[in-house]
Amino acid sequence: MIKEITVYTDGDSAAISTWSNIPYLFTETLISKGIKVNRVDISPTGLAHQNRLWRIFYNRIFDKIIRKIHPATSFEYKRSWFHYINVRKTIQTTLKQYPQTDLLLFLTYCPAAAGLTHKPILLFSDWTYEYYFKSFLHRKPDLFERQAIRRENRQIERAQWVVNLFPKTAEYMQKRYHNPNIVYLGNVVNAIMAPDETAILAQKQSSFKLLFVGKAKYRDSAQSLIAAFNLLKTRYPQLSLHIVGMIAEDFDVLPEGVSCYGYLDKNIAAERKTYYRLLQEAKLFVNPSPLWGAFSASLEAMYFYVPTVVCPYPEFVETFGKDIRSGIYLPSDRPEDIAQTMDTLLNSPDYLQCCKAAHQAAEPFSWEAYIGKLLQLIR
Repeated sequence: MIKEITVYTDGDSAAISTWSNIPYLFTETLISKGIKVNRVDISPTGLAHQNRLWRIFYNRIFDKIIRKIHPATSFEYKRSWFHYINVRKTIQTTLKQYPQTDLLLFLTYCPAAAGLTHKPILLFSDWTYEYYFKSFLHRKPDLFERQAIRRENRQIERAQWVVNLFPKTAEYMQKRYHNPNIVYLGNVVNAIMAPDETAILAQKQSSFKLLFVGKAKYRDSAQSLIAAFNLLKTRYPQLSLHIVGMIAEDFDVLPEGVSCYGYLDKNIAAERKTYYRLLQEAKLFVNPSPLWGAFSASLEAMYFYVPTVVCPYPEFVETFGKDIRSGIYLPSDRPEDIAQTMDTLLNSPDYLQCCKAAHQAAEPFSWEAYIGKLLQLIR
């Protein structure tokens, strides 16, 4: 039986806003099952008291040298050897602080505790640093990035269990590493509240609100959606577009009917209320990014009965299938194709069935079910 777990997170696991709400919901679900959770923040901010001089040295000298050699590097302080050593020291301290711990759980692949203890170690994350270059950046890592990859690979190979949030990424890791205990247990809906089906469906039936969720890195996709919105506006004068994650200043021009909310922090009651109001009122969730359509936000939208309009990127297709009843896959990210696809759903006589199918597809991915599978894996 697992009675006590020490959870190491790149951020505060008690804060709802940390990493798409995952650490908060992960730890709260463990606690709800009667497990004692020791929270340890291993982010540079969380360890600021003990790595201040290292960070000053890194930011003033080391970082400048790296960026002069590799201007496009993704390497940063939290990937550095300096941070790695500080985290390892913190792990050693917490091993003494929590001697009754049954499991060391890292909500990251690196840094971790391999080589420091005989206690079992479980690593949990979305993808490896190496996979990030292969699938997103489409380039070879530089010298410093390769060093960080090697550190992460050592941790993955030596952990008792490695759990990944996505099926295609887990498949890649199973082929890439020798560790036999790399698994995919499904994904999770990162919702802080549950939807009311009757109230939501009544709202959606008469709604003409489109919802986009994405940070500034999705700006090009948001621009394509805005162009598609303009094409549909003449046919649907009451149509409006609501963009979460970016502000109006991120765009050169915003047409009438487009509203930006910036980042909505679920830690803040008013912002959390706004976010869930938008989900409840949204007619469609649209993110036309061809590489990654904001999976976590898409899944949460589906849970709130919102049909999804996304490109068929591999992880989404692997999770929900090539043919979906919960929305429509985009043939491309061209504004004309986005507009036509949205028009199909806006006009569909089966729209409410599509809403229900979206919720049904997301419902199995509850945190209660996920933690149950995780604990079963450990036992």
